[in-house]
Amino acid sequence: MAARLRPMRESAAAWRSEMRLRRRLAASVRSAGRPLSAAVWAVNLARALLPLAVGLFTGLLVQHLVTSPRDTGGLTRLTLALCLTLLASQAAEILAGAVKFSAARRIDRWHRLRLADMMGAPSGIGHLDDPEVRQELDQAAPLKGLPGWVSYTFGTSAVGQVVITTRTVGAWCAALVLACFSWPLALLALGAAMGVRAATGRDWMEQHAVIRGFAPATRRAEYWAEVAASSWSAKEVRVFGLSAWAIGRFREVLTARTDRVAQVRLRLLRRLGGAVLVLAPVTGLGLGVLGAAGARLPPGEFALYLGMFWAVLSVSRWDADSYDVQFAGLPALRAVDRLEALLADADPYPSGGLASGAPAAGAPRIRFESVGFAYPGSARRVLDGLDLEIEPGSTVALVGVNGAGKSTFTKLLTGLLAPTAGRITVDGVPLAEIAPSAWRARVSVVLQEFVHYELPLSENVTLGAPGHRPSAEALDRAAREAGTEDLVAAAPLGWRTPLARGYPHGIDLSGGQWQRIALARALYAVSHGARLLILDEPTAHLDIRAELDLFSRIGDRARDASVLLISHRLATVRRADRIVLLDAGRVAESGTHEELMALGGRYAEMFTLQARRFTDHEAGPQGDLPFVPGLTPKAHP
Repeated sequence: MAARLRPMRESAAAWRSEMRLRRRLAASVRSAGRPLSAAVWAVNLARALLPLAVGLFTGLLVQHLVTSPRDTGGLTRLTLALCLTLLASQAAEILAGAVKFSAARRIDRWHRLRLADMMGAPSGIGHLDDPEVRQELDQAAPLKGLPGWVSYTFGTSAVGQVVITTRTVGAWCAALVLACFSWPLALLALGAAMGVRAATGRDWMEQHAVIRGFAPATRRAEYWAEVAASSWSAKEVRVFGLSAWAIGRFREVLTARTDRVAQVRLRLLRRLGGAVLVLAPVTGLGLGVLGAAGARLPPGEFALYLGMFWAVLSVSRWDADSYDVQFAGLPALRAVDRLEALLADADPYPSGGLASGAPAAGAPRIRFESVGFAYPGSARRVLDGLDLEIEPGSTVALVGVNGAGKSTFTKLLTGLLAPTAGRITVDGVPLAEIAPSAWRARVSVVLQEFVHYELPLSENVTLGAPGHRPSAEALDRAAREAGTEDLVAAAPLGWRTPLARGYPHGIDLSGGQWQRIALARALYAVSHGARLLILDEPTAHLDIRAELDLFSRIGDRARDASVLLISHRLATVRRADRIVLLDAGRVAESGTHEELMALGGRYAEMFTLQARRFTDHEAGPQGDLPFVPGLTPKAHP
């Protein structure tokens, strides 16, 4: 017996859970603001109840025509009331569209900001690479709907739930009126309407599942369509003749999806006969009962009950509002709940405060103490037992082969990731006990993959210290130090020039120019209090002369800061106070350039291999490096 009751209990629990979600969805309309929220409810209640008023006035008018045809005053009043009710009903239909559009936009803005706050709350970046988090975020933010078929958003689904709620209220009110004549007929009509609605919903869910199954292929198809038509890929597409091939991939996926959906829709159309078989007898029975009663019912009441009967049956339809709620709003709320649970433990430093006071204002002393790190889902440690100290005001170069852990080291140092073993301290204070915002205010970094902001040139630089008021003097100084003064002078609008072709007077930059902009941003931060400058392959797009010149400028500018320099070009790190070679996730060699060359280890081998790439006629007096007067460092032993 208990086994037989278990499915019923599970179904009841699922129904209660869905009802709670629907209440939350309808309540989210409040995020549109009190006036607009009230308008949404008022307009949709009017849409649901005014047709009942039309039926009432129609019945009264018919009854008046039969019983008092000579009472022109009463006839005029009833006709006027019916006309005004009809006008109000039509006005409510018109207003509903405008109110829905306005409210949905505000709700979408609130919902997107909430998701942005949730994703931005953790101080690290590990959750951004978590596939489960990305999947839940995509589900929680239904902004475009299903490509090529229907569009919906969280806002439209929230308003749609209000529409469904008020429509159901209207159907129940009509059923209550109909019950005054025959409660069995009212229950039969209401049950049939709800049953057909549930069956139709299941059919839509099956079709939705098929289309969702094509989502990965559809994303690939959209990617190939973008490749074929976008400016960023135009050169290679034309040079290699890829246009027809890319469009072919797009066509294949869409054809397969369309054919499969057509098969499902055809099957659903066959099932539609079931709904007809349910509603047709109910309708026939209802009309028969009402018709038989028509002989003994006053004409006005007969017209009223007939209208209420049709009003009850109208709730059986499954429209765009129902689709929005079922496949956008409810899944989004479930995804938000799961996302909150996933992000609850996503912060690498959840304390978010200072347990031992803030570190000193000058250049920090940083220590890595037996630090280990492995990415989630991987047993391999990128860093394993790493011990390293960066002294205040020193320049430390971090070198090693690809995959040695240099970029991971940077992420740990900036607090974007937390060690899975060991600890990092800043002036003796564990980094885990320092508020991320306080620490990052003292750090300036140029990452390998820095952002190309589609903003004016000036804002691309001043974003290095967003909490400080921009000044022309600081901008010009950063431009001189990063070597971008010629770029600023040549730009059409100077510092106000947008760095994107898509804007008026906008310009595109080369890779080397973008790198100088990123360096200017980092140096701007140093001028506003950052005391740790991290440069991760900052000159990959610069030639050797420009690189040496730039590092000379940085060395002069960052005298008050500690500098961590990561570079594959070993010739450019020779001037560092200390060079650290990472291998297998730990410090393999450490010392000055001269000390490491004398050691004859891995660093010396790598340096010698790189030096051999220069031909004899390109080499200067040192034989291993191009000679740049005034910039080339002393020869190694």
